[in-house]
Amino acid sequence: MVALSLCVGAVLHAARFLEGPASPAARADLMVVLGGDSGDRGLTAARLYAAGMAPRVLLTGLEASPPEVRRAYLHWRAQLLSDAGVPLQRFEYDPESGNSWDEALNTRRLMEARGWRRVLVVSDPYHMRRLSWTWRRVFEGSALEYSLVASSPAFWKPDAWWRDERSGAAVIMEYIKLGYYLAKY
Repeated sequence: MVALSLCVGAVLHAARFLEGPASPAARADLMVVLGGDSGDRGLTAARLYAAGMAPRVLLTGLEASPPEVRRAYLHWRAQLLSDAGVPLQRFEYDPESGNSWDEALNTRRLMEARGWRRVLVVSDPYHMRRLSWTWRRVFEGSALEYSLVASSPAFWKPDAWWRDERSGAAVIMEYIKLGYYLAKY
């Protein structure tokens, strides 16, 4: 009976576990808006920029797509942020990243090249656990700092994820990705 209760509890709180490492935004040298965005990350980044949280915004490429598609994807995201008040001259672009590990690694390289010390990383709430593990590993041994900031997708239902198809798919896929990242990196 105890084992069953533990299993039920783990399932019920699976989404909240994924969200766990998210933190409030703190001032940084750069804000990176991770790829795979359908607009929620961009809108969150625009609000953070307007609040003065970072003077520059890095947009990363769309995972698992050809490089020429990534460039077009970056342009519509830049337009979204520009329409929300972020000046185009404040953007940096990373069309090379093909996954979350690449995004962290390429961000670290950019930060080291430019002398930046702190970054805000904007992604969806269900990515926070995997991103925490990834960014900690990539930034290990450096003096660089990062904060993970969660967007607020309207569909996201962390307390009833199993009742919502889109939230359920996000949770299940994220646990698969987390396992993959733990095994690969």
